[in-house]
Amino acid sequence: MSTIDEIIVKTKQKDNYFEIIRAICIICVMLIHCQNGIEYEDSPLFSFNYDYWLIFRQFVNFPVAVFVFLTAYFTNITKVEQKPLKYYGSRVRRLVIPFLVWSILYSIINIAKGGFNVDVTKIIFNIVTGQASTPLYYIVVLIQLVIITPLLIKCLRNKYLNLVALCITPTFLIIMYAYTYITKDQIPFYATVFPGWFLFYYIGLHVKLNGFKSRKKDGAGSKNVSKALIIMGCALLFSIIECYGMLYLKFPVGFASSQVKISSFLYSFSLINLIFAVKGNKIITKVNFVTRIGNYSYGIFYVHCFWILIVSKGMSYIPSIHNILPVYQLIELSAILVLSMLSIIVTNKIIGNKLASKYLGF
Repeated sequence: MSTIDEIIVKTKQKDNYFEIIRAICIICVMLIHCQNGIEYEDSPLFSFNYDYWLIFRQFVNFPVAVFVFLTAYFTNITKVEQKPLKYYGSRVRRLVIPFLVWSILYSIINIAKGGFNVDVTKIIFNIVTGQASTPLYYIVVLIQLVIITPLLIKCLRNKYLNLVALCITPTFLIIMYAYTYITKDQIPFYATVFPGWFLFYYIGLHVKLNGFKSRKKDGAGSKNVSKALIIMGCALLFSIIECYGMLYLKFPVGFASSQVKISSFLYSFSLINLIFAVKGNKIITKVNFVTRIGNYSYGIFYVHCFWILIVSKGMSYIPSIHNILPVYQLIELSAILVLSMLSIIVTNKIIGNKLASKYLGF
């Protein structure tokens, strides 16, 4: 049994492996927020875009789960237990301040788009629930999980509380499926409340405390990766099958394509298993474009939706580009990624890294 932390201590060089993982995750987040395929469902000529989108979504339905896991995995357990106020203070600075700044900025954009009709109650509600912009619910989830982190560490050290904790997300999923089967609608804010993502955070803390179990025999590394790939492939196939099964049962397409469903969770866990199987004892110190994306991932998370608004508006003037969704998404993703990174670089140059990080997450 070993932990990545023990490996990192043995080297003075920074390990960029997890920056690569963050880069992959944030790219998938942007892909999820790019043009979707729902509008093509009834298209007489381009309905293939709908099926492409449904299947492709299953491939990229893991980033939030992995981000939640990594947040827990890189939690400073000593600080949580010995200096909880300092821990909460650091989390407030990192999460709450940029979240509020961007929520206000996106609220202003929403007001402008809505003809400057101001409903203060609705604006406040949308900010609190992370609805000022599509991805901000994720920060609301993290804030909830950060608040209960000291309690979760105690649960991990008590076998009875541990069993109760492990049942939270499965119970939530059962309720979600039952509600949707009966009503043919989704539970409001199902992705915004912490139980849906709880298990990934909890397992992340578990791996932080106890390490990731892996075989250390000669040649075991490649076998572990092969097994992890097979498991991930099976989970992905199950995700595609469940997606179409849910549509057959008249579940909402938003649920069938969602990251919050049984098969997507199994797929995400299989990917986390693959991440650690590939990691092994290797240290990646090389800095390249991909690792820079990982370094900028938190800032990209906040700013990319702004550029989606601009880029999608610009692309609406290009004839026929909507007819082939994969091409549209690739162009949209490339533009959003480049513009988001340039925004971060320019902002850091103008106001400095410290202020950009504190207020904008850059």
